Amino acid sequence: MKFHNDLVIGKRIDFRKIVDADLKLLVKWRNSKGIREYNNQFILLNAFQQKKWFDQINTKKSDRVMFIVTNKKNKPIGVCGLIHIDRINKNADVAIILGEQKLHGKGLGSEILEWLIEYGFNQLGLHRIGAEIFSYNKISSRLFEKLAFKHEITLREALWRNGKWWDIYAYSLLKTK
Repeated sequence: MKFHNDLVIGKRIDFRKIVDADLKLLVKWRNSKGIREYNNQFILLNAFQQKKWFDQINTKKSDRVMFIVTNKKNKPIGVCGLIHIDRINKNADVAIILGEQKLHGKGLGSEILEWLIEYGFNQLGLHRIGAEIFSYNKISSRLFEKLAFKHEITLREALWRNGKWWDIYAYSLLKTK
């Protein structure tokens, strides 16, 4: 990954700061059926809520660092970041939404997660990066395991979706020396 001004250049994708003009697209992605069911949000979002979130991530006290993921033609295809950043204990959780669903299954999630790991450990000085994955999200479980995340604990029946209880799996990756 190469840093160029506020842009991080990857192999097949790039990362940039989220701007106000991205918010409408973020609402669309986060409310879409194929994404919302894998996300912690359980209500449909509106522009006001998304703007409030945007304002929060842009404060100095924010516990989140978020990025828009773009293709090589600078078209937004997703959003990612590190959330719940605890600077004292040097840990955070990962958040990834590949908004353009036609791009799912093409290995872009791996590139996004690899970059977030590198950014978290090398730029933010984190020691631990965590993730929570719903038990029905087998694709994400495989992705995180492929990148050496360890399954730490199962939160039994901690999620109510579609008229049924589901487990949440907690994963983590520790920085190796």
